Amino acid sequence: MLRLKKWIGCRPFSVSAALLLAVSVLVGDIWLAAAPKQTFSENENRVLEPAPVPSVDSILSGNFMKSAENYVGDHFPLRDVFVSLNTTEQILLGKRDLAADYSTVPAEGGVYFGKNGHIYEVLLPDRTGTFQDNASALADFAEKSGVSLTILPVPSGSQEQPENLPDSAPNHDQRQEFQELEQAVGQKAAVVDLFDKLSLKTGGDYYFKTDHHWNTYGAYIGYAALSEAMGFPCVKQSSFDYKTVPQPFYGTLYSKAVNTWQKPDTLVLPFERGKSSVIQVTAGKTHQGIYWEEYLNEKDKYSVYLGGNPSVTVVKNPDAKGGKLLLLKDSFANSMIPYLSQSFSEIHLVDLRYYNQDIYEYITQNGIKQAAAIYSVKQLCDVSIANKLRR
Repeated sequence: MLRLKKWIGCRPFSVSAALLLAVSVLVGDIWLAAAPKQTFSENENRVLEPAPVPSVDSILSGNFMKSAENYVGDHFPLRDVFVSLNTTEQILLGKRDLAADYSTVPAEGGVYFGKNGHIYEVLLPDRTGTFQDNASALADFAEKSGVSLTILPVPSGSQEQPENLPDSAPNHDQRQEFQELEQAVGQKAAVVDLFDKLSLKTGGDYYFKTDHHWNTYGAYIGYAALSEAMGFPCVKQSSFDYKTVPQPFYGTLYSKAVNTWQKPDTLVLPFERGKSSVIQVTAGKTHQGIYWEEYLNEKDKYSVYLGGNPSVTVVKNPDAKGGKLLLLKDSFANSMIPYLSQSFSEIHLVDLRYYNQDIYEYITQNGIKQAAAIYSVKQLCDVSIANKLRR
């Protein structure tokens, strides 16, 4: 009798639960079928899974079911809320390295939530030999290109601000790569040491809190160090007007671990005083001024510099006294252009990740005599540019 009473007492709850589950599934199906679909998640900075199209091959191979699962995962109701809740749950469970993928080659470290509102990249040693190959190729380029080369490797925020990392958090020391670069290049090129110049001990915070790039003030530190190494006049920081962008900025590191409590970054842009004479030429099209302000209303606000990462951009300033500069670069160099454009009449920015022509022919055709290479240390570990540099 007692068992019967218990069964009867549980039955209404079981029916209610089943009805609730059925309604939830039905609502979810209706949402997936009828709700407007996004093709790109700005918060996560990635393309979302499109609706799967069944075929005999995709069904037999299992690709259709995999695509369907990814599609449901990317488009279920209140997805952004649940993504944020997942980040919160992982932190509460004591997980520190979020959004890592150690199954890839090279392995991809995630992010740490540090002190003072900072999110940091988890740094890993280069186990693929990519950095050594890039360093060797830069040395070859310096020897064979006929131009004077200065290399500016930029350390990551977690390298320069270790005191902000979680207690005892593992983090690779990028000085190892810096020493390897110095040894590979030898006397063929100058290598600028930025380590500790961007640390909190200098009295400033030179990195974004939600993005992996240095901020406006960090870029000036890099500009000043490059000026000293190359011997061109350094325009004083006080010569610029700094304007704060009113729109909030959430960068690439935020996109790896979306959460609701993160405060946005403040994007500050330096402007030369007086009327700007700077123009940018990309793929034959001319852009007036130093910034692409339309990107300030997009998620990727860092593209306000150069409009992103085109393979080649020429920045011209007839008022600058310097000559031509070839700048081999990744996106860290983009925020240095407001400063460098005041020192050189022509800056030929070449992003070797996307440039597929002969860089040696480009140098000859454009009469270039001096060059700089500005790359983050992490980028040189992750992406090969060696085949674009070797003759």
